[in-house]
Amino acid sequence: MENNDEIFMRRAISLAKRAVGRTCPNPLVGAVIVKDGKIIGEGYHKKAGMPHAEIEAMNSVKNKDDLKGSTIYVNLEPCNHYGKTPPCSLAIEKSGIKRVVMSMLDINEEASGGAEYLSKKGVETVVGVLEDEAKKLNEVFIENITNKKPFFVMKAAMLLNGSIAVRGGVSKWITSEKSRKFSHRLRGIYDAVGVGINTVIMDDPLLTCRTGSYKQPKRIVFDMNLRIPISSTLFSKYSNNVYIVTSVFADGSKKRVLKAMNINLIECDVKNGEFEPQSLCNTLIENGVCSCVIEGGSRTHGYFVKHDLYNKAYLFYAPKISGSYGAFNVVGSDAPLNLKDTKKLKHTGCRKIGEDILIEGYF
Repeated sequence: MENNDEIFMRRAISLAKRAVGRTCPNPLVGAVIVKDGKIIGEGYHKKAGMPHAEIEAMNSVKNKDDLKGSTIYVNLEPCNHYGKTPPCSLAIEKSGIKRVVMSMLDINEEASGGAEYLSKKGVETVVGVLEDEAKKLNEVFIENITNKKPFFVMKAAMLLNGSIAVRGGVSKWITSEKSRKFSHRLRGIYDAVGVGINTVIMDDPLLTCRTGSYKQPKRIVFDMNLRIPISSTLFSKYSNNVYIVTSVFADGSKKRVLKAMNINLIECDVKNGEFEPQSLCNTLIENGVCSCVIEGGSRTHGYFVKHDLYNKAYLFYAPKISGSYGAFNVVGSDAPLNLKDTKKLKHTGCRKIGEDILIEGYF
């Protein structure tokens, strides 16, 4: 049975989830203020540059005297530095709140230290309540800070034999409508959706999110030699939301045309005929891409698997099978000589989406 701290922290985590996909480069944070066993205030961080969750929660309490002697529950350690906003640790101290319950300490060294500061000021601090849930909630933020790269998600729809397209590249539609709706939600949850240039040339996708009230993701095309057609459907809607990752050596006149169309061009270092992985990660982070769903195609998945860039996978299998000669395998790269060299997913789960099977897991 959950104790009171876990019950109120679960509410804070629930509030934090309301801003999924909207806080980059900041973490997802929710806060709940409790006094005499009752919630008197709550809030969450809505967007980078806006007030932090603790401030939102304190501002929601009409009578500020009620804050004195209360407990605040927050899924991440209150910040302890002056950034776009003042330190939440200082605001908590001045409010009269006497107990702060946190799920986890902040791994961002620039912002951390709130727990230590408050403890020295006589505020009771508790760390570790629902820590695993809090870390999963902020897995994107943790990856950004720890490994200095976006959180990359592999998303693929395939036949049972692993083909993402049959002979000639035909791939519409492998999976069911329910699976496609799920995929659109993924686009809305993460910052960006990315595909290789061959997918754009063969499928001419729009790559927008067409489900509910989700935000539109940045749409990324990995196109080293700038082969993208000017007539691509991608440019017909939200053109300023298109980011083409290319090289400094790509056609200069084509670059000028695309820039005149309000398309974002990201120049990335090239090594051994492909994008240099760390340069790619750095340039994406610099352009506000904290997380990205990679939807293909085969060579693009091969690149991300080869360089161990993927963090998570959503693999959709349709209950269909075909011959594989001449078809496109989901991971277009050289097969290993030994099964020990294959990539293994962990913490996997399996469920049905419509008539399809979805396997989720972490690399």
